[in-house]
Amino acid sequence: MSATDNFEEDAARGRYDGHHSGKHPIPTIQGYREHKRQLEGQYEETEDNQRGPEDDSKPKRAFDSVKAIYKGEDASKSTHDPYPSTNRNYEVPPGGAEQAEQHPEQHSEQTESKQDDSSVSRHSSKSNKDDQKQDKTATEEVASMVDPRDKRKAMKKNKRHGGGREVTDPVTHLPITIHDLTDKDLKSAPENVPEPGTDHTTATGPQGASKSEDELDEEQRRLQRGYNGVQRLFPPPDFEDMKKELAIIYQQAIFGGIAIIGVATSVVFIIPAFNGRLYPQLSTVVGFVSFLIVAVATAWAVSRWVNKKANEVFDDEVWDATRLEENRALDSDTELPESVQWLNRLFASIWPLVNPDLFSSLIDMIEDVMQASLPKVIKMVSVDDMGQGNESIRILGVRWLPTGASSRSVDSDGHLKDPNKGKQSDRTDSQNEQEDDDDAGKSDSDKEEDGGQTKEQEQEQAAIREGMEAEEGDFINLELALSYRSRSSGKSIKEKAKNAHLYLKFYLPGGVAIPVWVELRGLIATMRLRLQLTPDPPFISLCTLTFLGQPKASLACVPLSKHSLNLMDVPLISSFVQSAIDAALAEYVAPKSLTLNLKDMLVGEDFKKDTLSRGVVFIFIKKARGFKQGDGGIGPMQGSSDSYVTVSWGKFGKPVASTRIIEGDQSPDWHEYATILVSPEELNAEEKLRLQLWDSDKWTADDDLGRVELDLKSLIKNPDSHNKLQDREDRFTGQDPDEKMAGSLTWSVGYFSKLRIQQHQLDQQTVDENIRTKEKLREHVSEVAEHKLREAGKAPDDEELHQQKAQDYRELEDSMIISAPPSEEYVSGVLSVHIHNVTGLEVQKLQKQDKKDDEKGGHEDETEQNDDMPDSYCTIILDHKKIYRTRTKPKNSKPFYNAGTERFIRDWRNTEVIVSVRDAREREDDPLIGIVYLPLAKIFEKKSQVMDNFPLVGGIGYGRVRISLVWRSVEIKMPRNLRGWDYGTVEIRGAIKAKAGLADELKKNRLKVRTNLGRIKMYREDELWKLKGKSETESAFIAVRKRYASALVIEFRQSTIGPDKTPAFAVLWLQDLVDDEDEVRTLKVWKGSKEALQKAESCYGYEGSEENEQPLGEIEISLKFWRGLSGFHKGYAAKVKSADMRQVMECLDTITDENLKEDSEMEDSDSDSDSQNHDSHAKKKLKVHTNDDSSASSDDDENDGSSSSLSLANIKKAKKVFRNPIEGGIETATSVLAPGHNDSDDGSRGVKGQLRDYKDHHKQLHRKHRGIMQWRAAREADHLGGKLGRLKGNISQIFSHSEKDTGVETEV
Repeated sequence: MSATDNFEEDAARGRYDGHHSGKHPIPTIQGYREHKRQLEGQYEETEDNQRGPEDDSKPKRAFDSVKAIYKGEDASKSTHDPYPSTNRNYEVPPGGAEQAEQHPEQHSEQTESKQDDSSVSRHSSKSNKDDQKQDKTATEEVASMVDPRDKRKAMKKNKRHGGGREVTDPVTHLPITIHDLTDKDLKSAPENVPEPGTDHTTATGPQGASKSEDELDEEQRRLQRGYNGVQRLFPPPDFEDMKKELAIIYQQAIFGGIAIIGVATSVVFIIPAFNGRLYPQLSTVVGFVSFLIVAVATAWAVSRWVNKKANEVFDDEVWDATRLEENRALDSDTELPESVQWLNRLFASIWPLVNPDLFSSLIDMIEDVMQASLPKVIKMVSVDDMGQGNESIRILGVRWLPTGASSRSVDSDGHLKDPNKGKQSDRTDSQNEQEDDDDAGKSDSDKEEDGGQTKEQEQEQAAIREGMEAEEGDFINLELALSYRSRSSGKSIKEKAKNAHLYLKFYLPGGVAIPVWVELRGLIATMRLRLQLTPDPPFISLCTLTFLGQPKASLACVPLSKHSLNLMDVPLISSFVQSAIDAALAEYVAPKSLTLNLKDMLVGEDFKKDTLSRGVVFIFIKKARGFKQGDGGIGPMQGSSDSYVTVSWGKFGKPVASTRIIEGDQSPDWHEYATILVSPEELNAEEKLRLQLWDSDKWTADDDLGRVELDLKSLIKNPDSHNKLQDREDRFTGQDPDEKMAGSLTWSVGYFSKLRIQQHQLDQQTVDENIRTKEKLREHVSEVAEHKLREAGKAPDDEELHQQKAQDYRELEDSMIISAPPSEEYVSGVLSVHIHNVTGLEVQKLQKQDKKDDEKGGHEDETEQNDDMPDSYCTIILDHKKIYRTRTKPKNSKPFYNAGTERFIRDWRNTEVIVSVRDAREREDDPLIGIVYLPLAKIFEKKSQVMDNFPLVGGIGYGRVRISLVWRSVEIKMPRNLRGWDYGTVEIRGAIKAKAGLADELKKNRLKVRTNLGRIKMYREDELWKLKGKSETESAFIAVRKRYASALVIEFRQSTIGPDKTPAFAVLWLQDLVDDEDEVRTLKVWKGSKEALQKAESCYGYEGSEENEQPLGEIEISLKFWRGLSGFHKGYAAKVKSADMRQVMECLDTITDENLKEDSEMEDSDSDSDSQNHDSHAKKKLKVHTNDDSSASSDDDENDGSSSSLSLANIKKAKKVFRNPIEGGIETATSVLAPGHNDSDDGSRGVKGQLRDYKDHHKQLHRKHRGIMQWRAAREADHLGGKLGRLKGNISQIFSHSEKDTGVETEV
């Protein structure tokens, strides 16, 4: 297959700017100040080099002026220009005539030098040009000069560029010395173009129609001058060449005309001689007339020809002169950018009309930087308003740049990579990931140096790498300089609003808000752009931009009050806001860059068509043997380890998964699974997969017992681990890869890539109904790409045509994949959930005085910022587990988040996503504003990508959330038992039976069945173990968490004097069960002891504590694992320290109350009627009911039916009152005062009836801040009681191993 036919495998992958996460944290002011401190010397050196006479003190400048007048010299003036520009098309620039008159000798020398340059440019070779372009130092520049003024100018010009720092330009990939812009640059920037309409030259409408005659005459003269100036754009031709060309034309015309007349004359006199002399007079007349006609026609034709040729010669000479002038300017060492006065005028007219919402992402980032950097005395800060004002940004100049080395990638050391070493960009192929042999050229010491970088350095390197990838296809490079200068504003807000501004609010503890008006006084920046071109509108695809040096911004912060305006600038606030803006801009200073997909932004497609992740690494951790002891032995006491394994990337370091802790065992068997997503960041960073063995300690830091590392790219390229699992046993190493440590890890690993388009997707896609096979797709892409580039004359094997085909194939393939439902064959894959923004967000006002204020104040709900607005944040809950939280957006009805996450999904058909929006509050639980329930089976019913505005329901407020979801299948087929949820409930369906061979002594014992969250007791009756007082078909339910790391333990309990004994036990690992499926399991019964029981419930695959130990018998149990949280988890959620599970339970309450989940979703049509009835009854018990604390299960050993005056129910009620004084007290009081329930057919309500209604619906009312919870004091008391009630659990955790949970991902 030819290279051109291989474009399907080379389909480029579009890039989207990643949102903030642990790998891309929000920049902080502290980090920026540390970076600025490192560059402080360079900044001061640049400022010193810019010093001129204008920077002296006023007395010294006055003295120098008097001295210059006394000596007859010109007074020194400021010549500093932050970004000089000129119109290169002028032969003599404006103002140059006066200089030529004052210094005719110098001007003649310059003219001669220009002519010499032009002659040299025609005949010199390329090497000579390169030699002339080499930079000269100030000494070399001045050495050949005689005029002192020229020397001084040359010295100043070279001093301006003194200092600085050399970095790699992300646009051209070549080294460049950059300088941070200074205050002098900002002050020297020209002022903005006057606001349109303030002058008669820009007046429109009625004002333009009322112009006076003098004003029109002035505009006419200005237009004439402008036209004359345009004519000067065309330099005079080379008269010497034109004279020669005209002489040649003149000669050709004379010779041609004489020749034609001579031939005509001979014909006129020869013809009558052959015709006889019958009519001699007539022949003479005819000959004379014919001769006259030929002569006139010849003269006319020759004149027309001469005129046409002369015009062509003149036009050619003028065009050649223009091109020569442009080439002379481009070849000059003193090249200046093009003047952009016309563009500034256009900006000035459009600027006031621009919608401020276009700047929302920039303002959002500034707000995030300030929020992440707030001192402790300030609770939060919000940007309530933003306006660009009437003064537009001024473009100082635009310069075209050569392509440089943009087509080659740059390594981490700043060196260009060899273009012959395979593909250079991670945009090239998603399946055959880039192969980079940079490590091969590095020594071990270099690798150790790379690995010894801090996390901040790794994050900075990752940000730099984004712009150092090779650019493909056609592109252009540009450099431009921007400036902004505000005009003096008055005291009123109306006057100040004419300049660019921000309206901030700083919130102190106690809800005190300090409003601050931030006015942008000035801004100057130099940036470079690389624009990737495409044949389709808008003809620009990716844009990579970077700042050449730190931009300089000047701000003024003025605090406001309700009664008067304080005009005094506050230094502390100004410094804080200034640093926040500088920190935000510093994220894109070279060598860092920002890449945007302008094509998708301009055409309105701001949602992803593909996931960022390329694939997933699937890891199966089996066991570890022979490793060193974490806790050494003392005397006869043997040493041991409380071991667990974490999975992470070697450079990023943060664990993404962890096994359970197996205590006191030197031969742990985990048999746990973990997944980790692979994105282009890991590929570009040349990451290594790291599995690290730890010894868990209760009171001190955990001990490192060794690690195993595997290069990611070798894992991907290895055929034994690509899309399949490879069994491995690796020896542990230390932090230094050469350091060997005792022990080995037995595990399996494999890399599974995303699926390309499948046949069923081609059959169901709606993009192009004519394409139903891959061959048709390839043919269509080839024809379209060749048709687009037909005018470019590309050969069939041209690389650019190949890249265009790959890009078109990728775009069309992505569109087809997301237009079809997900695969039913490959149900595992990557899910991307992205929260864009919330609109119309508000909290419902319930109290009467609030409603009255609303009526008086009008439509306050239409305001975007208000003190009553919520401080909102969003959370993403996946399969009843909270996995992501956005940053808090204070006091805004239209918060913009642009945040999300990607996760590996085991089975999309049973996955549920819940997006909740909450209000962050102090001294009370964060109330639920509303939720969005997204079952993927329903969301992806017709296509694999959805973006919509979903309403918020079930909380204390209103709003709509714009959410986009994208699904891509991965080429892995997991067993059914591994496609379940981590949370669930085990149903013991009926009695437990003893199999033949079980000893009679064991049959007499009761059974205790337990998980990591609950337990039940079963008693022996009629040869069966069943619940006390229940029938043999009655089910028992036990809650479970971390299902793939826990077991169901069945203990045979024997009553004795003192603590009960466990003579035998059986274990069932829950990872072997399939979700929502009836199963009957036969379990082996093993001899019981404390050590054996601990080993069996912590290590998978227990086969006895002694060698060749035989089981004591078998038992048979019928059970079912119900996926998800249920009412049986509420007791654990109430006790756990973290509020995450309580918030998830609250969302599940909302789903039940609002009937968001249809019962038919979980019905199985294939089951028989008895099974359906049983399952229906079980679902009612499992359903999370808002007003139930926990579903009725006995989870205490004391619940054996014994009578006691102090019942267990009363003890639980007392605990609840202490833990939640408001809710617990209300429930207890209403239960005592108004027991029972109201008759649904009786509408009359007395006091007891109202209390019964309140008792039956109190949690629903409280969740929506109704009832007693509408008062803030009640909510704060309930919050405080909950904290005090959970102190017991916090204290008990001190004496146990802390769980190694990865926690909730956030942006900060």
